[in-house]
Amino acid sequence: MVMGPRPATRRRPARAAASAGLAIALAGGLAACSGEGSARPAAAAGPSVPVSVPTYDPAKGAGSDARAGTCGPDKDGGWSLAGTVRNSAKNKRSYSVVVDFVTDKGSTIVDTRVVKVPAVEPGATAPFSVAGAAGRSRDALRCVLRDVQLS
Repeated sequence: MVMGPRPATRRRPARAAASAGLAIALAGGLAACSGEGSARPAAAAGPSVPVSVPTYDPAKGAGSDARAGTCGPDKDGGWSLAGTVRNSAKNKRSYSVVVDFVTDKGSTIVDTRVVKVPAVEPGATAPFSVAGAAGRSRDALRCVLRDVQLS
């Protein structure tokens, strides 16, 4: 069943930190990585490549600067998430946004992506988008912002 676009979900930072270890373990066997979030992963049944997720660092946490937007199946047979970051600081900031593609039933992470958002001016907003979960466009998935850190 193909689901229409829907809002992405966002976990609270404390909850995301608590589940980061489990999520990394689950995602590592199923996901491929691109530092820019642009490469497409192999299908879940194909070979796996570990994802390079930044280590959680509360001093670099910037979860309140990110907003998830539309999450839904894309034209390439996977899923995509569009969102924004708003720099709340008085100096330029770059961000690393970790996105999990998660099944509705069972809350299983089927793919993880890391997207870099370069040098956002103070008070400015910058869009980001990321694609993942190749071959899963017929599945009921959610896009979850797992972590947002200054990079």
